[in-house]
Amino acid sequence: MHRLPLAALALLLAGPAWAHGLECPAHAPADWHASPGALNGVQVLSAKQGEKIDDQSPPTLVPDDQATRSGVLHSVWQMNGEGPDWQFFVWCHYAGSERVLKLAAPRVKRCEYTTPAAHPDRPPQAMVCD
Repeated sequence: MHRLPLAALALLLAGPAWAHGLECPAHAPADWHASPGALNGVQVLSAKQGEKIDDQSPPTLVPDDQATRSGVLHSVWQMNGEGPDWQFFVWCHYAGSERVLKLAAPRVKRCEYTTPAAHPDRPPQAMVCD
């Protein structure tokens, strides 16, 4: 009989680390039939459960924390702490497109956006939530 170390057993029971995470893809979705523009901005939004979000004036949240390290700006949002009456979303923006990739973020606890501090509108950029 094989024995698993306790840490390995805990990982198996918990499931994959990315099970509740999400991220903005580095490039616009291929089915947009546009140039594969790179990620060039994000928005984090929250709204009361059942409320329609106004695309022209979305309820965008400011980051809870920001810091620059090694020339990279790190923006962090704490997510889903307001209770069950609120819903959270991540909107991914891409160079060369007016379209927005809108991702529901119901179970994530934290999102971090990284972008070059000197040129925040240029790649490489990333938005990862867990």
